[in-house]
Amino acid sequence: MAHTNRLKSRFRLGAVVLLLGALALTGLAPARRAYEQRQQLAVEKEHLAALIEQNRALESRLDRLDDPAYAEKLVREELGLARPGDTVFVMPPQVQTIELTSEQTDPGDGGPIEWIKDQLGLE
Repeated sequence: MAHTNRLKSRFRLGAVVLLLGALALTGLAPARRAYEQRQQLAVEKEHLAALIEQNRALESRLDRLDDPAYAEKLVREELGLARPGDTVFVMPPQVQTIELTSEQTDPGDGGPIEWIKDQLGLE
C-alpha cells in the first residue's frame, strides 16, 4: 500500500510539474510579445517626438512667410531675383589652383622651351 501511495504521489507531482511547465510555455509567448510591443512603443514615441518638432519648425517657417520682408529675403537668396534698379554682382566660380613643385617649375639647363617640350613629351 505504501508503494501505491508513493506511486500516486509521484504521478501527482509529475502531473503538477507538467501542468506548470505547460502554463509557463503558454505564458512565455504573450509575455515576450508584450515586451517587444513596449520596445516598439518607445521607438514610435521617439519618432513621434521628432515629427512633432519638425512640424513645429515647418509651422514657424510658414508663419514667417506671411512677413513680406522674410518672403523677399527667401526669393532673393534662393531664386537669385532682384528688384528693378538693384545692382547685381555676379561672382565668378572659384578657380582651382595647382601648386607646382620646384622640379616642375625649374626649366633646368635647356631653358623654358626645353622644359615645355619635356612637359609635353616632345623631342
